[in-house]
Amino acid sequence: MSSFYSDLHCHSTLFGYNHMVDTAWDEEHELFFHSQGDFAKLGRGKVRLAVVALYPIEQGFVSVKPLNLGPGTVSSFLAGVVFSMPGSRAHEIQDYDHDYFEDLLKEVDFLAACREPVVYWNRSGREKGSVYRYRIARDFEDIRQLLDLDDELNPRQSDQDAIAVVLAIEGAHSLGIGQRNTMYKDESFLKEKLSENIHRLKMMGPPGREGDWCPFYITLSHHFWNQLGGHSVSIPHLINRILDQKPGLYKGITPLGEMGVEQLLSTAGGRRRILIDINHMSPRLRKWYYHYLSSQADNIPIIASHSAVNGRSTLAEARIKARPGSHHDLADDLYAGSTFFNPWDLLLSDEEVMIIHRSGGLIGLNLDQRIIMGKEKLSQVKSLAKAKSRKEQQEIWIRPFIDQVLHIARLILKETGDPSVIWDNMAIGSDYSGMITPINAFQDATKFPDFDQTLFSELKKLAETEAVLSGKTEADIREISDLILWKNNVKFLQKHFH
Repeated sequence: MSSFYSDLHCHSTLFGYNHMVDTAWDEEHELFFHSQGDFAKLGRGKVRLAVVALYPIEQGFVSVKPLNLGPGTVSSFLAGVVFSMPGSRAHEIQDYDHDYFEDLLKEVDFLAACREPVVYWNRSGREKGSVYRYRIARDFEDIRQLLDLDDELNPRQSDQDAIAVVLAIEGAHSLGIGQRNTMYKDESFLKEKLSENIHRLKMMGPPGREGDWCPFYITLSHHFWNQLGGHSVSIPHLINRILDQKPGLYKGITPLGEMGVEQLLSTAGGRRRILIDINHMSPRLRKWYYHYLSSQADNIPIIASHSAVNGRSTLAEARIKARPGSHHDLADDLYAGSTFFNPWDLLLSDEEVMIIHRSGGLIGLNLDQRIIMGKEKLSQVKSLAKAKSRKEQQEIWIRPFIDQVLHIARLILKETGDPSVIWDNMAIGSDYSGMITPINAFQDATKFPDFDQTLFSELKKLAETEAVLSGKTEADIREISDLILWKNNVKFLQKHFH
């Protein structure tokens, strides 16, 4: 088993910050969405490298569509039920003058204020307690020193309770656009605001160390219209009856978005490039972005930080084709009739997996139930896991994840004929604490050691029947597991986080 684990996409501050608690180490258990990836759980699960996605909650999440309710008491009440946030926090997000970028900076301050070492007393009682701490890394060399990595990028045991945090952002609305107070502003105002906030983002850091905390990547789209580019259907069945995801759905890039992408990827003035994460982009926007990258002089890698494959051959085939206003209904019907994989165009077609592979990019595999499997498969897994032992449940629930891994490996082997590269573009992008329903046997980050052991043992069982594993020794299969759970993410940061 690996000594430590990495996560390309988790939301370790989302609950603590929005619940207005004192510390990001707080472990919360809420009605609908539990805190799965807070720092206490990361520590206990031996996650020593976490790419923490900061996320200013969008105003669309605190408005209620069927009753035409915008800001107000009822919307705040529902936000409190779903997010378990205090009413005052919901009112703050709803406020017409609320600014996402300023909210982002406050979340960074919350994260920075909690980074001092803490003593966590193990609930099992077998140990007196562990001293966990985290530090926001400025670059890969900082990660190397904090985790005491050897030449093979394996952490030594000298500082096993330190967590290296790399900042990322979910949703480019975080740059202060897509707000109620920007929807009707003229383009010159928006361009000035966007450009200024990108500059401030690239200069983010503590006093005297400006730029040290520049985020590694940003998802251009998220759940709601942000004036930059379109998003895909991402909210299922009942919830989309309450929230209004339709504005901007399936649009392409805007002139404002083109400017934003250019500035985010720019290294002018010696500033760090902020990579673009394609998660949540509409197919039309992803197609534009792939073409844009092909026209650039340097090779910019593509990240899909918390995704999965949808089983479709091409992006065009995957696109949900519906009349305006009926995309959600068709998406729900598609999932209701799905078998092995979730067919939504939010996820990756085979064509896109190869585009990511050829770019030297990285796919963070999500641990949400609906994301990694179709409805029929999910029903089968739930049925098979009933009344089984803990170990048997883990073996059953890991298989849909392995199906994702094998699909990607088979595809890359088929297209390249090179078995040495077929495992190099996969990592864990759990999306823990991102309001997901994780696969049952691995509910939170404390389960990473169990996940590792189960992944290894199940891959080993498949070595006799699975072509891409044929001839693999136990050591070879251990290396595959280590690549996915640790090393691919570390290698990617080594190459691009500087």
